Amino acid sequence: MEFVTVKYPESKKVFIDGEEAGFTNTTLRVGGGTHTFSLGEPKNYKPDSITLQVTGTTSVKPMEVTFEKI
Repeated sequence: MEFVTVKYPESKKVFIDGEEAGFTNTTLRVGGGTHTFSLGEPKNYKPDSITLQVTGTTSVKPMEVTFEKI
């Protein structure tokens, strides 16, 4: 099991590989491997999605995935 925190200035739903997975600014659990992260609608953020290899994380040191508000 791996851990990620999707950063965004406000609370939005997080989608991992197209599936709803939780909310921004919280620690989420994912399986190890390559995953695509997005925030759904409205598209008031950039980039549209981020694809990363998630490995070597812990609940104390999750991987940070950062989206910028536009």
